[in-house]
Amino acid sequence: MAVGPALAQCGGCRGAEGCGSSQALSLKLAATGGDTFDVGRMIGRHPLVLLLAGTDKTSRAAAIAVQKAFAYDHGQPAEFFGVINAGMRAAKSAARGWKLGYTVLADPDKKVMSLLKAGDTPLVAFVRADGRVASTRSDITTASVLEGMKTLAQLEPKFVDPVCGMTVTKETAAAKSDYQGKTYYFCNAACKESFAKDPQKYLAQ
Repeated sequence: MAVGPALAQCGGCRGAEGCGSSQALSLKLAATGGDTFDVGRMIGRHPLVLLLAGTDKTSRAAAIAVQKAFAYDHGQPAEFFGVINAGMRAAKSAARGWKLGYTVLADPDKKVMSLLKAGDTPLVAFVRADGRVASTRSDITTASVLEGMKTLAQLEPKFVDPVCGMTVTKETAAAKSDYQGKTYYFCNAACKESFAKDPQKYLAQ
């Protein structure tokens, strides 16, 4: 499946070399739990699973399907967000009534829908850590969400710990180290320490 357009515009831009702007995309939304999340600043930093929904029965079924997928021990670093196209009172009522365990954001102005250029809800978007949309699904079932997460994981860049040979991603790596202009990622701090003592020993393997 082709990877969609990048949503990360600035402030790191990952993959957009020569970008001179230092202003990151800002998209602050209030969560039903009382916190504020800047979704725009998360895009391009973490893999995201974004549910865009209303408060109708179809959205309820989609939100519960995502909840079941969220509850699985999927072993992936993706962050889940439910984005309800309604005011705070309606979003709180939906999150409470649907018993959702992931963060739910109120988006009465449909800012996230606009960002994703989405026409209808409910919709699930799987956004890579580099800010690109891996896929979107409107046929939302627990199985389709888990399948989307699998695709998302497969598209995440993989790195091999030079000390132990374990495969990690930027999100699952416990440590990293720069050596001769290249960044190396490690599964734990002990591997990083061993590498720091004698990098050439491990790079020669």
